[in-house]
Amino acid sequence: MCLNLPLDIQYKPENMYLAGIIPGPLEPSGDQLNYFLDPVVNNLVESWECGIRFSCTALQVHGRVTRSTIACLVCDLPAARKATQLAGPTSHFYCTACHCLHRSTCGRTDVHSADWGLQDKNEMRRFAELWKNAGTSAECNKLFASHRVQWSMLWRPPYWDPSCQLVVDTMHCLLEGLAHNHFHKFLGLTADSVQQKTDALPAFHHPFPNVDLNKPESFCEKDIKTIKSIHNLLTAAVPDLEGNDTQLIKTHMAKLERRLSSKMVACLQFMSVELGIGPNIAHPGKKIYKAHWVRSLIDWRQTKPFTTKLSKLHITTSEVMQHIVDVIRTTDTSSSLRSVPYNFGEAKTGTLKADEWHTLTTVYLPIVLVSLWGKGSQHHTSEVAANHRTILDHTMSLVSAVHIACLQFMTTAQAQAYRKYIVVWIQDLQILHPHAPHCTNGHMVLHVWDYLQLFRPMWSWWCFPYECLIGQLQHLPINHILQESTLLSSYIKAAKLKYWLNRPSCPPVFMDVKSLFDRFVSPTDATLEDSPIPPANENQAVLHARIIYKGSVYACESTHVGNSLILYYPDGVMHMQIPGIIKYIFRTKHGVGFTVRHHLLLHSYPDPFCHYPHFPAQLHSSVLADHLEVVMPEWVVLHFAQWNFSSQHIIAVSLCRVHIPLTRVTIV
Repeated sequence: MCLNLPLDIQYKPENMYLAGIIPGPLEPSGDQLNYFLDPVVNNLVESWECGIRFSCTALQVHGRVTRSTIACLVCDLPAARKATQLAGPTSHFYCTACHCLHRSTCGRTDVHSADWGLQDKNEMRRFAELWKNAGTSAECNKLFASHRVQWSMLWRPPYWDPSCQLVVDTMHCLLEGLAHNHFHKFLGLTADSVQQKTDALPAFHHPFPNVDLNKPESFCEKDIKTIKSIHNLLTAAVPDLEGNDTQLIKTHMAKLERRLSSKMVACLQFMSVELGIGPNIAHPGKKIYKAHWVRSLIDWRQTKPFTTKLSKLHITTSEVMQHIVDVIRTTDTSSSLRSVPYNFGEAKTGTLKADEWHTLTTVYLPIVLVSLWGKGSQHHTSEVAANHRTILDHTMSLVSAVHIACLQFMTTAQAQAYRKYIVVWIQDLQILHPHAPHCTNGHMVLHVWDYLQLFRPMWSWWCFPYECLIGQLQHLPINHILQESTLLSSYIKAAKLKYWLNRPSCPPVFMDVKSLFDRFVSPTDATLEDSPIPPANENQAVLHARIIYKGSVYACESTHVGNSLILYYPDGVMHMQIPGIIKYIFRTKHGVGFTVRHHLLLHSYPDPFCHYPHFPAQLHSSVLADHLEVVMPEWVVLHFAQWNFSSQHIIAVSLCRVHIPLTRVTIV
């Protein structure tokens, strides 16, 4: 795909270069992917070093020499590591951009530390060449274990720098990764979670040393897991304890002793030494057995609290899940917004796609959670209200980051705000959700800030168009014999045909056939340029049910409610956006216009969205103005999604992907 093209035509089939399809049924393993990259890289190296002459271009009729370069490589994390022959995302060398090392550091947020500096491409190239020139496979394995770099065909271009050009795909990391985990796993917004009991909180928190960083050389991964399980056993609360029930405490301690006795003695000894306690033996020098280490840990546990003073919130209830269903069903949205399953959270909905997570995260779920837990919501106690509000603020940090990341326009200030929200979300994750693990996705989305500085909006470098292309290829008819070549040939023929039909030199007869074909296959409504019934004179107007302006469909309220909801600037003055509903669409000889009734300003009611400045939602009065006003299409920002917050208020969520700050106006 050519980044020089405008965004609206970058991803058209005639403007994308499909170099090949890797045959199945299994994906390449090890360095096998190099053989598929080789012909593509050969062409790119030749284009960079020698240049390629085109006999004619749009601006140079006598031709010109061009040079092509790899701007960035876009893949999900596993595919990116395979293509570049770097260590996998689950290894201790989990980051390809910075110097952060070891899985235990995935939750780091000290982004101004020297460890976050980008890796040196010359050093990485040297490691890759050492691996390439190694004489034996044993030597290759030793080099890879030390540096986690192998030779990739992508090192052939002299400018290749994986720390800058191997970008983080937000479709997989942010939407299918963090958003999915946060709402489904951490908040537990699933139907199954309603029936499950909440996890018991630990009786107390203890700053155990990080076993990953302080483990003995003889410890393996199994030993590390054992140490972490001992941490959980020692801090576990006595279940169902009320008051000072000595019998219940005694039973719990006996069970704890049995479970500790099943652990390896080396792990018990390591745990006791780290806590600064030793076995109580009568004669120094006497042999120490497992029972002594167990007893020392039991004695230490006796000095700690047996029950937690915190209360575990049962976030997912049947009322919450039903509220999600109601919001999805009753929210009015434009036809361009991706639909999502009404039965969100149920197993039969299957795996949600990235664009569905995008819609849920930026429209529906914020409406649900803010209306339930935001400012002005009612709860049983002030403690429950405060806890829910804390969880909401944490969730809205992620929501705000997702909204900023998916904008079609990016400034330095917006990139800084994105990183600030991600840092806050990571820092508070294990405080609010103690069992939520820090993962590679959480670290890599912090590096999105680096790529926003280099490439600006992510619409130019995420995987959405390529996933759509894969879907198109999967629906092409094949003969089940030469599947890959059939798919490739069919796609290239279709792309060439589309390109040829769009050329000015295309014969008129074929242009007429193309026009008929387009009307049959993808019929469109009237646009501002074409009117089937022009007005007869200046005093007449033609009414339209719907119309297309700059690729967006606008309709009258009687035709489609969602497409009639617009945010616009009154009188075209860009100082304040207000929501309104299109009542009529008319055309005169002077052009097209909308007649609109706008929502009245909010009176004396707190807006729960005012605490989240980077999420484009506001509370408005549900009452419409009595009069109609004329709005020109160029005054319109875009559609908004509308949900009835109460009988007197609506929530309006802007669907504009170009950030235009909302001016919040409240009359008291």
